[in-house]
Amino acid sequence: MSEEIATVLSEIDDPEIVDQILQVVNSTGETNNPLGDSSTSATLSELYQRFLSRRQNRSPATKAQYKRTIPDFVDFANERNITSPGQLSTEVVDAYVDELQGEYDSDATVLTYTKNVRGWLRWLNERQLCGEAVYRILDKQELGLTPTARDEAIPKRVITAVLDNLQKHRRGSRLHALVALFWNAGPRIGGVHSLDVDDFDTQDNELRFRHRPESGTRLKNGDDDTGSSGDGERNIVLEDTVADALQLYIQVGRPAATDEFGRKPLFATEYGRAARSTLRRWVYEATGCRWQPQTNSHSCCDGGCNPDSDPCNQSYYPHAIRRGSIVNHLSGGLRRELASERFDVSVKVIKKHYDPRTEQDRLNDRRQAVKGAWE
Repeated sequence: MSEEIATVLSEIDDPEIVDQILQVVNSTGETNNPLGDSSTSATLSELYQRFLSRRQNRSPATKAQYKRTIPDFVDFANERNITSPGQLSTEVVDAYVDELQGEYDSDATVLTYTKNVRGWLRWLNERQLCGEAVYRILDKQELGLTPTARDEAIPKRVITAVLDNLQKHRRGSRLHALVALFWNAGPRIGGVHSLDVDDFDTQDNELRFRHRPESGTRLKNGDDDTGSSGDGERNIVLEDTVADALQLYIQVGRPAATDEFGRKPLFATEYGRAARSTLRRWVYEATGCRWQPQTNSHSCCDGGCNPDSDPCNQSYYPHAIRRGSIVNHLSGGLRRELASERFDVSVKVIKKHYDPRTEQDRLNDRRQAVKGAWE
């Protein structure tokens, strides 16, 4: 809308007359709308291809990132019947971020997706095809992403020392219970977020993961009844020491809190269910230099790290503990088929992404398993 028309409309008191003028403006092609409601007939898919064609001077790695990330957002929008840039809103983008954080445990991965989508949305905004707020909410600080922690599989010696130190000095705390659970059970952070106190069977040392979208929590693979791609619902057995840590946490460390649905979340704050971002901060804190083995070199950390604003350079993501847990179970002789059920991940994905053992390591593991079968 031009400045002249806006000035005229501001001086009219009758809303019906304003509406009639707007209808005439729209019908005569006055479409310079900063929100991009009708300034292009191109679809999001076509605009993505146009964006990509204007980036031929980028490196192959950068273009590969564009091809891996932006179409994911376009598909997300199309699934919600959003096909043009004028239909994009901050609510849609927020929902996309929620889905990313539910699927990926690593802030670095979420940042890669949001950074590239933000760049594309900004490109659209420069052409007045979408609003400025649509891309600005994907700012790293706005999203609270802190991709400074480590994302590789946590070494067994490190997590062992962390758990020993927490056992000695923070026994029964949320940090102790949370990290022990991540190491033994290897869940996704979304799975931990979904847990209630009643999901922990103290008699059989079992933990139940359930998909409850109607009451605010979801599992990545849902359940068979929802028509999802897999079944994330499962019961898993816990090691005795981990069950003891959880039970003590429930008795002395957990605040007596319920969420907005009246459920009793296993990991809670005084306000209710701990958010995924809160769970990540707790893991950053628990795996920082303070609790790691003294033999580690902490020359890159001055001890002034803060899990809320500046995680320790020595800290690990929750996903790194999940990866380490899977590797540890595989190295201990757990077959991939059984690991697939325990960790809710396909055998193919385990082999490709979660099993960084060398071929020699795998050979040694098979040798020990075969010898065990002989015995």
